[in-house]
Amino acid sequence: MKYAMLASLMMFSVYASAHDGANNNASAPEPERYNYSEHLDIAKVIDITTAEDTNNACGPVDAHMVYVDHKGITHDLQYKILGGACQNG
Repeated sequence: MKYAMLASLMMFSVYASAHDGANNNASAPEPERYNYSEHLDIAKVIDITTAEDTNNACGPVDAHMVYVDHKGITHDLQYKILGGACQNG
């Protein structure tokens, strides 16, 4: 009896994991371009990446942030930042 219950719980867990993973890939948000005049509602930052190493770049660098707002909606934001090497000279 215990083994049958354990086996059914394991099967449910495997099904739920596989089903949840399929939904996460399908719901990827479309990237938005950031306008510096808009207010961002950021509850949690998921990931921040840059197109190149900002410590060695001088000038604008493409950056990318994925975040969740206070309503639980995931946003994919593209924006520009200034590379840190411009301040060394």
